[in-house]
Amino acid sequence: MTGKKKGNVDTDIVFLIMSKLYKKEDFDKVILVSGDGDYKRMVSFLIEENRFAKLIVPSRHHMSSLYNKVDSTFVDALDAKGKKSLLEYKKRKKWPK
Repeated sequence: MTGKKKGNVDTDIVFLIMSKLYKKEDFDKVILVSGDGDYKRMVSFLIEENRFAKLIVPSRHHMSSLYNKVDSTFVDALDAKGKKSLLEYKKRKKWPK
């Protein structure tokens, strides 16, 4: 193989969230940071299950058009005025597996 290897980050994220639902693990609502339309089906399902908080996209202009049908209360864009300042880094003790 030549070039850079691509990980299965999309699949890993979907699998992690869905496995937590399947195992009935306790977690708050999901916040997803991506504009990639690959997550649209999962986002819709999580909204139906009341397990979705927010989709944060880097830019409204670069998010997938698949999200145009998602209720705007679930979508925020980092390029909107004042949104970047709302983010902060919080150190966790341990990353979930």
